Amino acid sequence: MIDQQLAEFSSLLIVITIVLYVLALIGFTADLAGTTARRSDARLAAREAKEAREPVGVAASGATDSASVDTTGAHTGVGGTDAPVAGSGGQDPAADLGAAGGVPAQGMSAQRFAFLIAGAGTALHLGGVILRALATQRVPWTNMYEFAITSAALVMAAFLVFSIKRHDLRALGTFVVGPILLLLFIAQRFWIVPAAELTPSLQNSHWLVIHIGVAILATALSILGAVVAVMQLLQARHERALVEKVAAGEERPEHWGRFGHVLDRLPSSSVLEGLSFRIHSVGFVCWTFTLIFGAIWARDAWGRYWNWDPKEVWTFVIWVIYAAYLHARATGGFRGSRAAWLALAGFVAVVFNYTIVNTVINGLHSYSGL
Repeated sequence: MIDQQLAEFSSLLIVITIVLYVLALIGFTADLAGTTARRSDARLAAREAKEAREPVGVAASGATDSASVDTTGAHTGVGGTDAPVAGSGGQDPAADLGAAGGVPAQGMSAQRFAFLIAGAGTALHLGGVILRALATQRVPWTNMYEFAITSAALVMAAFLVFSIKRHDLRALGTFVVGPILLLLFIAQRFWIVPAAELTPSLQNSHWLVIHIGVAILATALSILGAVVAVMQLLQARHERALVEKVAAGEERPEHWGRFGHVLDRLPSSSVLEGLSFRIHSVGFVCWTFTLIFGAIWARDAWGRYWNWDPKEVWTFVIWVIYAAYLHARATGGFRGSRAAWLALAGFVAVVFNYTIVNTVINGLHSYSGL
């Protein structure tokens, strides 16, 4: 029996969640913009004071000191007052500003506000998913809408857990919450369907819970890993530009503008690559079990372990790409930007499998509900 009122309340919680995520996105973005602007002003003031104390010749010869790059790829400004070194534990940005000669923010910072709002939104998000399950008396991932809201909730939960341990990862908030908002907007606009009973082929199958549950976790990790890989590519390019400009005696690469100061807040590309590798390693294990449990389910439902269904084929393609990424990085020295691009190729396959295969190509897995 479907409880439509409970299902409507679940949808309402998702809508409220979207509002909270919008506020969190604004907070994370304001933190990036505000802190980088204050740090830029602090660097300028410190440089002018230094030049005023030194002879002209010394000031000119020391121009390269104002934007140095350490061996790990992390950036430091005058006297080490730029972004904290990656892996430093993510100390509070206000403390860095104070060291740079800036004015620390009073009261709650924009980043902390955004983090708390994101936490509240994630709690409501999980509540909406649970209520959907209670309304339908089944697991809430049997169509594209339910799959989307469940995987998005797992992405946010994982981000919050990682950020509790590593405060510097909170600087990624804008780039995590943004894609999640886009996914929820698409789900609410194009994929939402009324709560309904399972199709006959899915009823009374415990493999539905196991197989699709693991697939949701794998997809969530792929989304989070793709976000980190994109930021790794941008950070690596930023670091190369810094090295080239500093070697040429220039203060900063002008073509990055304000976004360059945003990247100063993020961990170094090497730290981001390590995080991306760990996320994709766990994700690959989940994709492996997705294939294994899917084959067992296929044998239970259709009599064969493998049916060359489009969904099965594309899941195998995803597995192969991520296997190639992990193998190449672990054994072939295939690191840096090349590894990130290969990881993103896997994510493109995930997106294709979830959208085009589900909605355009007919097969045994046509359970989108649309």
